Amino acid sequence: MSADTRIFVQIPAYRDAELPATLRHLYRKAKRPDLLRTCVVWQHERDELLPRDLRELPGVEIIDIPAEQSKGCNWARAIAQRHWNGEPFTLLLDSHHRFVRNWDELLLAMYRNLSDDGVTRPLLTGYLPAYKPDSEPGGRGKRPYMMAPLSRDEGVLTRLTSYPIPFWTTLSEPLPAEFLSLHFVFTAGEFNKDVVFDPRIYFFGDELVTGLRAFTHGYDMFHPHRIIGWHCYDRGRRVPHWDDHADWQTQHKRSLALMRDLYTGQPTPIGLGDVRTVRDYQELILTELVI
Repeated sequence: MSADTRIFVQIPAYRDAELPATLRHLYRKAKRPDLLRTCVVWQHERDELLPRDLRELPGVEIIDIPAEQSKGCNWARAIAQRHWNGEPFTLLLDSHHRFVRNWDELLLAMYRNLSDDGVTRPLLTGYLPAYKPDSEPGGRGKRPYMMAPLSRDEGVLTRLTSYPIPFWTTLSEPLPAEFLSLHFVFTAGEFNKDVVFDPRIYFFGDELVTGLRAFTHGYDMFHPHRIIGWHCYDRGRRVPHWDDHADWQTQHKRSLALMRDLYTGQPTPIGLGDVRTVRDYQELILTELVI
């Protein structure tokens, strides 16, 4: 790999004990850690400190924010996104991951193969298989996943689920995807100016909003056909934002109203692209975003 494969990594982290291991693994398992630049928005209590070695990892910037000042995950994502500095590629993660060896080389190869096949704006995404912190390095899932709709809130599709990709070992390239996972996105760096995170979208439903916006900007989503890494779904080692912030339901209600307006063509401050439409996306996923 050469210098034109620099990757800007974005990690919002809220009171997560898994952050140190995630950062160390991110760099230890990369083929070219020197080509990574990572922005972590670390929202924490005063007594929650990070080991000194994390701040000494090459290219790591940690933005310290008191947890009580946090306004949610997409608020933190918006802060991290503003620190993109023109890197050709970007990787969006949560703060609780493990990675396969040479994950960066693997992602770049998938991206290039899609580009060579004529995909103008490839975007790799998905719910990664699970790992369990208390049984590391065992307890890791062994199959890549694809995504599907799960449930609605006041008629608005907000939650997604996943299941193993059938016959994944026979695949030679990533699988076309209908939905986007915000715990794993790899795509061109221009994503950071095309799809700017809006703090008014609180949490539930943000993946649908982001996937729709990316789609309307001409990004084509794909699920990796090989395991890139693992994600911790058990919240036992972190404190969710809504446990600390009593007003989260008010934020969520406002999010639902914004999503409803966005999906039904009403005026909204959340921007869409002009390459494809909301209707085009609904025809792709064969599901109404709001009923």
